[in-house]
Amino acid sequence: MSPIIVFAFNRLDSLKTTIKALKFNPEAKDSDLYIFVDGPRPQKKDEAEKVSQVREYVKTITGFKSLNYVFSPLNKGLAPSIIEGVTNVINSYGKAIVVEDDLYVSKSFLRFMNQMLNTFENDERIFQISGFSTKIATHIEGDVYLNGRAQSWSWATWKDRWDTVDWEVKDFDILCGDRNKQKAFNSHGSDLFVMLRNHKRGIISSWYVRFCYEMHKQGKYTICPARSLVRNDGFNCEGTHCNNYNRYRIEFEEEHMREFILPPFLKPENNVLQDAIKYWSIRYRIYGKLMTFLNNFISTLNGRLRKGIRK
Repeated sequence: MSPIIVFAFNRLDSLKTTIKALKFNPEAKDSDLYIFVDGPRPQKKDEAEKVSQVREYVKTITGFKSLNYVFSPLNKGLAPSIIEGVTNVINSYGKAIVVEDDLYVSKSFLRFMNQMLNTFENDERIFQISGFSTKIATHIEGDVYLNGRAQSWSWATWKDRWDTVDWEVKDFDILCGDRNKQKAFNSHGSDLFVMLRNHKRGIISSWYVRFCYEMHKQGKYTICPARSLVRNDGFNCEGTHCNNYNRYRIEFEEEHMREFILPPFLKPENNVLQDAIKYWSIRYRIYGKLMTFLNNFISTLNGRLRKGIRK
């Protein structure tokens, strides 16, 4: 079985839910578990105590082949933590399954991830395996499809692919000067170039957009399940990257009762590729921001009304 890497921080309840869901997978008992817990931010009041609670819980985890954990004394941030942690584990195993602490996984999640890692290890077209999938309206033959966009909500890859990622994005200046290249990158989602530019400017720190860019440059694909085996429960005010409104629609499959079926000839289909990235289109992004604004406005208004009633 491939090793499982979990990245955690200051959310004890979320981590407990993720670990519990992983343990529902029969493959968990044969899987090595690695947990990386980032350090508290000095400017955040009471965060050290929350991180300490997470770390004490981590030490008690059972149900896996082995438990391995790394507690960072300083706050590295999510992107450096993921790059460093994945690199360390993948160098030892040659492949790895990665989960963050706000995800609820299906009872078939580990079976899917291991099956796909084994099946596509020598298929050079495939850069990543994802346990997450948005809702696909297009008919799909079999239980998987090819996606031109990488995913960050549970994923897996191999050392030989991971080692090719240019984390410095050395050709960024060339990309900035070529609108055709920007358009091509954004064909996988209208947010990608801006996200990469914001990363390079230091506005955000993202391992994901750099991984996406490398996959795009190489013309590679992600394997996604037809029905999502992962649900993101991190859209709340405690998440590092959170949003009050979740615009990503999924069809969640709690337990897949049979072997995952691959189509006879797995190839990219234009209508499926477009369907898979629709939630990252300008229309969906604007709608998501509008709904977030409305939710926040209503929440604020309700809070003021409650205060007025108490007075």
